[in-house]
This record gives sequence, structure tokens and C-alpha cells, in this order.
Amino acid sequence: MTVGLNRQARATRGRVFGLLVSAKQGAENLGIRQVFFILLVVQLFSIGLRETLDPDMWWHLRTGEFIWHHGIPHHDVFSFTARDHEWITHEWLSEALMWPVYVIGGLPALSAAFALLGALAFWLVYSCSDGKPYLAGLLVLLGSLTASPSVGVRPQMFDLVLTAAFVRVLESFKAGEIGRRTLSWLPVLAILWVNLHGGYLLGPVVLLVYAGGETMELLIGDQVHSRLSWTDVRWLLLLALLCLLAGVVNPNGWRMWAYPFGTLGSPAMQQNIAEWRSPDFHDYAYWPFVVMLGLGAMSWTFAPTRPCWTDLLLFFGTGAAGLVSLRHIALFGIIGTPVIARSLAASLRGTKAWALLAAQNRQGQMTRRKVVLSWAILLLGILSTSAWQAAKLAKNEARIASTYPVAAVDFLRREGLAGRHGYNPYAWGGYLIWRGIPVFVDGRADVYGDHFLSYYFKTLRLTDEWRKPLDDVNVAYVLLERSNPLGTLLVASGAWHEVYADDVARVFVRSGAST
Repeated sequence: MTVGLNRQARATRGRVFGLLVSAKQGAENLGIRQVFFILLVVQLFSIGLRETLDPDMWWHLRTGEFIWHHGIPHHDVFSFTARDHEWITHEWLSEALMWPVYVIGGLPALSAAFALLGALAFWLVYSCSDGKPYLAGLLVLLGSLTASPSVGVRPQMFDLVLTAAFVRVLESFKAGEIGRRTLSWLPVLAILWVNLHGGYLLGPVVLLVYAGGETMELLIGDQVHSRLSWTDVRWLLLLALLCLLAGVVNPNGWRMWAYPFGTLGSPAMQQNIAEWRSPDFHDYAYWPFVVMLGLGAMSWTFAPTRPCWTDLLLFFGTGAAGLVSLRHIALFGIIGTPVIARSLAASLRGTKAWALLAAQNRQGQMTRRKVVLSWAILLLGILSTSAWQAAKLAKNEARIASTYPVAAVDFLRREGLAGRHGYNPYAWGGYLIWRGIPVFVDGRADVYGDHFLSYYFKTLRLTDEWRKPLDDVNVAYVLLERSNPLGTLLVASGAWHEVYADDVARVFVRSGAST
């Protein structure tokens, strides 16, 4: 028995010693390539780490809490105007995951968790991009900046991760790195996706694009770009069908098949919700998108061969979607990056620039001075990024108070108005739900429907029938942004008077009514 214990102890010491030796060798071999990759991951995380200001985050959190305590809701439980409306909770699993993260670590933990999702998505993009480490890394950083206006604490982040995962698997299949057996796991991934977010149809669409692109190559007999056989194409089509059928494996059943089309086909949502509009290129936040579009066109101009059909469909399909809707620019950042990397690599291969960007030059012997310099650069990069992000998150509560009616809601509660019917801005509905106040409207546009949203905007847009929504449901108070012109109209009408104002919000009650 003693001999056995001694032998086990020696084996344990041997493993520990081996780990220490490996760590020492890793520290001594830390070069510029390794430093670049680590700092790239840090920056990808940093881009996604931001203040928790997404207007829908609040009702997602409250929904997550409701799910944990009462189960998945199938009818609205937060408004007083749509109580009988069906609610397809297509993001139920995302919301159920968000709530315990918040309970454990609060808003900072949520911000960090979703920043990790963004970093994971673009790490997957990096893994299937040509020109590693420097060309691929710089393009992935550009792709992350392109997607940055749409990232945050929101379930759509799972769309980015799972789209990147589908692309990674399909690129590996095209390259012959994995077989059909591994590819057959995609429908299982689709089941997870359909419960995380209604954007699950992106999975079948990506499969169809790859199948369509490879079909074109086979039809024209291009031996350079054709990587798959007709059997492989049929397999991709079968997987696309299976991923589509996976859409019924969720609490809402077959309704999830129609849900994405209802959202995309809603005129009220397209016209009134900012992220469904086309980008305004006067805003510098969308300039990386322009740069990526230009890089793609330029790289194909100088490439020695034409781009493959799959790359053309991926690039122009997601690029056009991004030009139509802000919401889709992030998908272009995910899908367009490896396409551009392949094209630029083909254009630069064989040049001195390629040797530098792909790190083909031999790395000199690592001297003590180089190791110290590499560690200094790495630590400086991590510490400076950490300090910048810590300073940003330290202002999170102040940013929330300057963006949402925190003090105004305190007033509503104090004066006994919180339980009465109120008219609120669309973007503040989620925050009011978070504070436990029944809302007139909020960011769940699909719950309210096109007719109701048009009805709601009669007041906000000062139409001739602006009084009707306020009178029909006996609104007791109106909560508005400080600069909203509706406030002037309310006072001028003589039927309302202002009872509260601060730098963010104003509250009006009907004249003659007690607060």
C-alpha cells in the first residue's frame, strides 16, 4: 500500500513539474505573433464590453425572471394595452440564461458575458480566415468594429456566434478537414439556436448559399474553385431541410417557422424601429462597414482569379442586407470577413507584404531582451485596455440615469401614479417593465402588431387624432423625453399640466386630476 502511494505521489510530482516546465518554455518563447494574437482577443472582448444601455435589455431581464418563477409566457404579461395578445417568446432560452447571470454578478457580469460571446464569434471567424496571424487578425478586428453598433446585452448576439459556427464548420468541410459525420451535427446546433433567438433561419440560409455556390461551380466545371461533389451538395441541401425542420423543436412549435417572416414583413416595424432602417453614413460608426465593402471590391480587382460563387453570394447577400437594415451589418462583419481575407490573400500571395502579413519570415532566436519586450508589450496592452474598460463601466449607472427616466419613475412611484395607465415613449417601455410599471408600449413590437403601433404613433407624431390613444384607455399620465414636442402640445391643449421635469424626462397629468 505504501509503495503504491509513493509511486502515485512521484507521478503527481512529475506531472506538476512537467506543467511548470511547459509554462516556463511558453513564457520564454512568447514572441510578437503570440502577443499579437492575445492582444487581438483582448481587443475583441473590449469592443463588446460596453455600458448596459440597450433599451430591450430591461424587458429581456424581466422576462428571464418571469420564466424562472412562472414558466414561459405565451401571452403578454407586461402591458395594459396588449394583455390578450399572443406572445411568441422566441428568445426564451437567452432570457432564461441572462437572469441568473444578472443575479450572480449584476449588470457588469451581463456586459462581460455578452462581450465574451462577441469575442467567441470573431475568434471563430479568425479561425477560418486566410492570412493568419496579421492579415486575418486585422480583418477580424475590422469586422468586429463593423458589427460593434449592433453588439451589446441582447439575444441577437447568439445569432452572431451560431452564424460564425456554421460558417466555420462549412469552411472546414470545403477544405476537407472534417467529414459529413461532423457536418451532421448542424441540425442539433439548429435546435439550440431556435430556442435562443428567432434568427435561427440564418442556419438553413447559410447552408443553401454554400450549396448554391458549389452547384454553380460544378455546373460550369471550374476545377479551381470546385471543392465539393454533387453528393456533397445534396448532403448540404438535406442538412438545410433538417435545420429548417429543427425549428419546430421549441415551446412555440410550428409558429417559429412563420415568426421571422412576420418580423421582416412588418411595415410598422420597418418604418418606426431604428435598427430596421438603412445606415446613415454621416455617422462614423458605420464607416468600417464602408471600408469592408471597399476592401472586398478592391481585392477582387487585383486577385489573379475570379472569386468563387459561394464567396460572391455570401459577400453581396450580406452586404446588401446591411445596406437595407442596420440590424444586418453585424452579419456582414461575421460572414464578409473570411471572404475578404481569402480574396486579399490571393491578391497578395507571393509578395513581400504577404510574407509579412502571413508571418512567413523566419522568427529570430528569442533572446532575453526580446522576451522581456514581448511581455512588456502584452502587459501594457492588457492593463491599458482593462483600465479604459473599468473607467467606462464605472460610469454605467450614471449613463443609465442620463438615458432612462430613473428619477421620473421614482416620482411616479412616490405619487401613486405607477399603477395607473400611462403613455410612454417606445424606447423607455423596457425600462418601465424593469421597474414594475405596466406599459402602454415597449420594444416587443411583434406582440403589439402593426395596427396598434400605428395607433400608438398617432399621439407621438402629433397627428390630428393625437388625443384618441390617450382617451381610449383613460391615460392618467404621460411620460416623455425632455425635448419631445408632444409636451408643448399637451400644455397648450389645456387638458394636461406638467407635474415633474428633470434633465431627462417630463411627466404630465390631466388637468384637474390629483397626483
